[in-house]
Amino acid sequence: MAGIGGFPDDAALSDVLKRFPANSGMMLRLLNDIMCRPGELSRGERELVAAQVSRLNQTDYCVFHHNRFAEAFDTKTDTIDEKYLPLLDYVSCLLRGTDGEVQSALETAQDAGWSQQAIYEAVEVSGIFSLINSLVRTAQLAPPASDSPRLTKDELENSYLNMAVRLGLD
Repeated sequence: MAGIGGFPDDAALSDVLKRFPANSGMMLRLLNDIMCRPGELSRGERELVAAQVSRLNQTDYCVFHHNRFAEAFDTKTDTIDEKYLPLLDYVSCLLRGTDGEVQSALETAQDAGWSQQAIYEAVEVSGIFSLINSLVRTAQLAPPASDSPRLTKDELENSYLNMAVRLGLD
């Protein structure tokens, strides 16, 4: 895939945002609000949705990180709990389905007990990660080695806002 070059092999999203800072601070603040604020979906569940969106968008870098983040927040990703399948199917249909498939998946998610608020939160995650996935794919970021250090819940708390501050984008 063609993309913008000049990033080292071990580049991270932060490297892309530093190179293109114009909207990066605002985007990180929005990302932090979507992913870290209290809501019906836990942080781990939001990370699970982010990993699913990234998988559908073929963004291995993001799949790697968001699977790890979900696990840090006690949400398993190796074997997906069946209760999440209707919500993840709905998100998948939003990205790839017809209007009829989206409607059917919405009804299935609601019938499975997912509230409108939880579904809306999943839609927010889907939307912001479609954008992030596009940035990552354009920069051709690769996932790190599987033995790279894992972040803890405490390190991930407000992690996107903290990235903005660390990069001087706040």
